[in-house]
Amino acid sequence: MVKDQDAADTITQESFLRAYQNLAGFRGECRMDTWLLRIAVNLVRDHVKNRRVSFWRRLIGFGDDSSPAFQVRSSHPSPEEALLARAESQVVWERVGALPRQQREVFLLRFVEEMPLVEIAEVLGLKIGSVKAQLFRALANIRKHLKEKQWR
Repeated sequence: MVKDQDAADTITQESFLRAYQNLAGFRGECRMDTWLLRIAVNLVRDHVKNRRVSFWRRLIGFGDDSSPAFQVRSSHPSPEEALLARAESQVVWERVGALPRQQREVFLLRFVEEMPLVEIAEVLGLKIGSVKAQLFRALANIRKHLKEKQWR
């Protein structure tokens, strides 16, 4: 579900750890494997949600993955960071506006409306593979444009 072996291993370990910690809370209303799968699915959803937030933070420059995890950052960006973030955000939205219609629609439905790919396919009357391809092209287009603008 996460398409990343390391993340899958981590989520699997976390699932068993949470099941062990909450074993007393297991009511027996379903089978044990169903309960374990529910824990895993919830962890996957949390992981995907956090990746989405991380994507937007990296996109506008607030989620620098190269900084050490233990480094404490102020919750408020400096004036310089805020100005750069606004400028980067403006460039991104200008580029989104310049995308071909279908790429723009898929991008906005995915990242603004946070719709799952299957739902986007239904709404736009496309196959899921087409939605994935359009989203990939839109992201590549935006990233290329940002690199050309030499943003961090």
